[in-house]
Amino acid sequence: MDPKALGKKIKLARVEAELTQAQLAEKVKTLQKSISRYESGKSVPSLEALVKIAKALNKKPSYFLDESS
Repeated sequence: MDPKALGKKIKLARVEAELTQAQLAEKVKTLQKSISRYESGKSVPSLEALVKIAKALNKKPSYFLDESS
């Protein structure tokens, strides 16, 4: 999976959920800086972190991993 494409999906889902990066970070118990790095494609969340992000954003983990959407 392309890190930038994954980051765009995370950001889109976060905005749809009307959460700030800080609010999402609090929900998944990580730093706002980490969310920023994921969204910009500078780093990729671990599978565990991605599952937490998906749950916080009411998405299935597969949504973020599917390259066709």
